[in-house]
Amino acid sequence: MQTVMYVSAMTTGDEVEVRRIHNSFPVELLDQGIGVDRIVAFIGSGLYALELTVAQGDFQEQFHRFLRTPEVKSLFEQLRPHVATLPSADQNTAAMPLMAAALLWQSAVDRGAAR
Repeated sequence: MQTVMYVSAMTTGDEVEVRRIHNSFPVELLDQGIGVDRIVAFIGSGLYALELTVAQGDFQEQFHRFLRTPEVKSLFEQLRPHVATLPSADQNTAAMPLMAAALLWQSAVDRGAAR
């Protein structure tokens, strides 16, 4: 399993429109196996971020499979006037503004509750 975050600048003041566009995100496609197993979108303070998790297979292959999905491409086209850069299937992941977790700490109370 691999989780990464894609981060881009966005136009401050466009948060409501970006949220509206995300309300039409084709989440039902995720259950059909389009490459990404989990998505979390973050919007605020002039930044836009997508946290993406690929559970199985090569991350780059699965991520590009997700990006080639017509509904995802359409969603990103709607976001382009508001978000500075968005990922595309013709980019190598090494050229994308991606981050991976460097530290994950969880309190003992939370670890005990998860059991």
